[in-house]
Amino acid sequence: MAYLNTITIEDFESCLGQTFQVRPDNADGLELELIQVKSLGASASVAGTRQPFSVLFRGPLEPVLVQQMLRIENSTVGELLLFLVPIGPDESGMLYDATFN
Repeated sequence: MAYLNTITIEDFESCLGQTFQVRPDNADGLELELIQVKSLGASASVAGTRQPFSVLFRGPLEPVLVQQMLRIENSTVGELLLFLVPIGPDESGMLYDATFN
């Protein structure tokens, strides 16, 4: 499993448009597509810190995942444990956000 403190905005930018597998406890797995990677401010100015950023995923309208820590996996970044927050539907599915400070 990748360590969250080492993941950067560049790691996720290379995954735009890719599918991530999510397997919530006691539920069937589903796929989320990474649709946006967004910087949340200036580049990191202190050595050893990273630039804050957020990632936006789109999944099916049903089932809706509740806000929680979820294990996700992708062939590019590997397995991660992310705090995903459902932020509502768009015209194509349910959107989920994860923020990295």
